[in-house]
Amino acid sequence: MFFVCLVSAGCQNSNHKPWSVLPRSPLAGGKLVMDVVSDPKTFNPALATETTSTQILGYLFRGLTRESPVTGEIKPDLAKDWAISDGGRTVVFHLQDGLQWSDGVPLDARDVTFTFRRIYYNPAVATAVRSELMVGGKPFSVKRKGRLTVIVKTVKPFAPLLETMGVEILPRHILEPWVKRGQFNQAWSVRENPSHIVGTGPFVLEKYLPGQLIVLKANARYRPPVGLDPSPGCPMPCLSRLVLRIVPNDTSSLIRFMTGKTDLYGVSPQQMAVLKPVQQEDAFDLMVRGPSLSESFVTFNENPRAPLPPWKIRWFRNRLFREGVALSIDRQAMINIVLSGMGQPIPGPVPRSVKTFFDEKLHPFAYDLKKAKACFLRGGFHYVRDRLYDDQGHRVLVVLLTNTESLERIQMAQIVQANLKDVGIKVRIVPLQFNMLATMVMTSYQWEMLLFGLTGVVDPHGDSSVWKSSGFLHLWNPREKKPDQPWEAKVDALFDQGDTTLDPKARKKIYDEWQEIAHHELPMVDLVTPDEITAVRKTLGGIRPSPLGGVVPHITQVYQQGVLSPT
Repeated sequence: MFFVCLVSAGCQNSNHKPWSVLPRSPLAGGKLVMDVVSDPKTFNPALATETTSTQILGYLFRGLTRESPVTGEIKPDLAKDWAISDGGRTVVFHLQDGLQWSDGVPLDARDVTFTFRRIYYNPAVATAVRSELMVGGKPFSVKRKGRLTVIVKTVKPFAPLLETMGVEILPRHILEPWVKRGQFNQAWSVRENPSHIVGTGPFVLEKYLPGQLIVLKANARYRPPVGLDPSPGCPMPCLSRLVLRIVPNDTSSLIRFMTGKTDLYGVSPQQMAVLKPVQQEDAFDLMVRGPSLSESFVTFNENPRAPLPPWKIRWFRNRLFREGVALSIDRQAMINIVLSGMGQPIPGPVPRSVKTFFDEKLHPFAYDLKKAKACFLRGGFHYVRDRLYDDQGHRVLVVLLTNTESLERIQMAQIVQANLKDVGIKVRIVPLQFNMLATMVMTSYQWEMLLFGLTGVVDPHGDSSVWKSSGFLHLWNPREKKPDQPWEAKVDALFDQGDTTLDPKARKKIYDEWQEIAHHELPMVDLVTPDEITAVRKTLGGIRPSPLGGVVPHITQVYQQGVLSPT
């Protein structure tokens, strides 16, 4: 949970030599400066759904378990160990002794039971986590035994249980009054005094200036997970501060990195031509691995409750319309133009790099305008002078939203606009600031088409919040009371089955079927994924790539070379 998810294993520098930064003189102190392109929406982990918030909260809070970015194994975090019994339906967790919240109050099993019972399973709390903490439609039973033992029981065996126990544990002594007053959904807003936000992560929130910066300082009461290799020569965390500057866009972030104002920078493939020639003189390394875990896509507003003309909702709910769009998009052009040749098209929601679950039978949609037009015709549309109309005479005009902070997404949207023009569809692109975009899509439903992206997960259970009809991030038709299409009901059943199946081969077969349904029904038309590249300043030590997307196995082990005292 506390590693920087930027680059994965198999990374190479620009000279194509295996990447390795070996510690030379790890010393306590120093700061790591990074940029973010939007303000957080909340400092409450239970309410956070977007990366603008979660990327910060991951440094402040911990769960019982954590996922190794090197192996994908589930490892101890707040828990020191666990025992599984009853055919996988019971797990007994033993907490580390001596854990403290950042304000000095001891952490014990009461915090864990409070977090699950009073927050995650509280129907009055607007949390996206709840749907991932259910099996067979039932919540886990979470009870304590003494001060340091937590017993978790499920109605059925739950394959990803250990993974889901990585959800953030929250402080009872701070948040219980908010719950009792029925005001938890207002707790720890971005207007909260930073000193009031209490966690167990390696850092605590020191300062937040909206639109300017976020400063995290080392948590003096942090206790590392059992089994985490200690960073030689300095206590954990080695860094005394993380400084996250809020910048308006990626171009500003690039300029700041090139002028030496930041230490880490996620590089887009287009920027390689700028950075590669100056990496030696500017003392940074470029690490390039294969395709990232991220998924870019176009999706459609199929929500019958949306404030849109009813004929537009009928278009978007028409599978043949969605297939026509999928066939109209030139993904190779996106790779060549937007990604400078450094990426690949994707066929579905599971990244190819997740070999355990990727369905090899699927292939990305080929760019085929003839087949695309045939799909529209079979779907009840017709052409008049190369313009597409529906069966009621409405010309097909759509508004495509994306976020202003991503130049890549804006460029992809322009390619989609040009491609759809070739099949008679007029597209107007409207870029919006990320938080405004999220509100329109998930709250007001005032949108038509969206070009966006999601960070991939290693276990498909992590996609349940998107793909289950009850999921909090079920973008195309959020907050359904029940599945309104048979294929959605089938996907719900497959996720429930996958959750309760312990045999790896059987789980693979279940999730293959889900991917095939997703590929056929196309509520999300998958586009491309870029190669993941990170620029790392050579003043940083303790950095090495990991197979699942990180450049450091644990943020606590990163240090600045030659820093002698905290700053």
